[in-house]
Amino acid sequence: MKCIYYLGLREETLQLFQQQLREIQLEVVTAEDILTQKADLTVCDILLVGEQVENPVRIAQQTFSKDKAISILLINDRANHQKVKSALQFAPFVGPTIQAVSSELGTALVPIVEDAMQRTEQRRSYVRIRSASTSVTAFTPNYMEKVRVSYMTRVLDEAPIGAALLAKDGTVLNVNNYIVRLLGLSDKEILGIAFAAHFPEVERIALQDFITDGYLSKQKHIFELGSADDRKFLEISIGDIDANSSSPYKIAIVNDVTEAAQARQRTLAHIDELQKLNEELQRVNEDLDTFVYTASHDLKSPILNIEGLVNLLEESLSQEQLGEVPELDHIRRSVERFKVTIEDLTEVARIQRSFGQEATELKVADMVTDVQQLLQPEIEKAGAMIEVDTQQAPVILFSRKNFKSVLLNLMSNAIKYQDPQRQLRIHIRATLHDNRFHLSVQDNGLGIPAGRQERVFQLFKRMHMHVQGSGIGLYIVKRIVSNSGGTVSVESREGEGTTFTVSLPALTHS
Repeated sequence: MKCIYYLGLREETLQLFQQQLREIQLEVVTAEDILTQKADLTVCDILLVGEQVENPVRIAQQTFSKDKAISILLINDRANHQKVKSALQFAPFVGPTIQAVSSELGTALVPIVEDAMQRTEQRRSYVRIRSASTSVTAFTPNYMEKVRVSYMTRVLDEAPIGAALLAKDGTVLNVNNYIVRLLGLSDKEILGIAFAAHFPEVERIALQDFITDGYLSKQKHIFELGSADDRKFLEISIGDIDANSSSPYKIAIVNDVTEAAQARQRTLAHIDELQKLNEELQRVNEDLDTFVYTASHDLKSPILNIEGLVNLLEESLSQEQLGEVPELDHIRRSVERFKVTIEDLTEVARIQRSFGQEATELKVADMVTDVQQLLQPEIEKAGAMIEVDTQQAPVILFSRKNFKSVLLNLMSNAIKYQDPQRQLRIHIRATLHDNRFHLSVQDNGLGIPAGRQERVFQLFKRMHMHVQGSGIGLYIVKRIVSNSGGTVSVESREGEGTTFTVSLPALTHS
């Protein structure tokens, strides 16, 4: 009866072995039994060193020094398994008979133990053969060559990859089990026939050419095997048995790459689908931009006509009559708001149409000065103090019109939403970091409520309704920046102020 020595196993691990290995005798030993050679290792098939042993590596070293044939398994929980495994790599006086495994494997430990016991038996059989009084002729070169050939044949036959011995014309002379399973045929159906004949007709000529001499220019090639319902993708490489001789034999190495090939096909299909969706979205965006552009221009004439009619009506009425028709004033204000909205929509359409506009080298400080001059009346009315720092990034390669639009919208936004309780301060700063240009516009205005900050870049969204505006300026900023491969972000605290940061690729002249 086979025997297992064990020490330090946890109760649940021991019960697992007792239940699963009923025909094997499990005998407990102590660390002292091992160290003092009290335990006879030769009558046992394996030593299991359990989770409760304090120094399992030392026990393994002592056991290996006394019996280099017995298998030793160091079983540890998840927390200590990796530690013991690493210790074995650097510990002296250990050999291939020692293996670290995790108790987390559960029932999977049983076949590992059975396999280790079988390897103990194989090692001991080998030792007996070597030590037996066998005649010297038993180990002649011819005998050892037969053993070597038998060993290599067994390894090749069970290899997890296909191997076929081919004649010079591609006829199959021998195959391993992997090829047999792959083709789903018997040996008799495979041997003596051209290897390419087992493939679909559309692949045969290409595969035969590859076997003949195509492999000389291309090391590997993928061929399809089977029908559409059960299609396999096989990576085949061909090599001469001996490139330095006139040997008429070749070897074909076959690897089933079906999963990888199908995954690649799915990926390409997804990419193609995404590309089509992207093209469709691009067409929709272009149609929307065209609609906005056309509608904004087509609406200008009727709104101007309405404004003209209101003017004529006001001129035809006396002052007393005008006082009796307050609706005219409401109509005029509505017309003005409508005109502003149309102008904003026109600007949105212009921004999209100007994508790809030629970039020029701009001096950031000069651009800020230009915008300050445009906003001078508003700046004076607000009593704003503006600080500009562009020393770290004095220039940027960008569209002049678009960069001016970004600055204008961010600065006018800061002026609009000033806090009436304190003097407005605006700090404009340009920096260069990680090959990106950063522009920040910071103010000490009203600030934006925390829950609304992500909505500020949406079309027609306004955070403070008491301030006049259309809610389109920040949307324009985001469109310009996004079209240029950049980002814009906002940081704000209500009652303290807001900082908008634009990040753009730091382009240079090519």
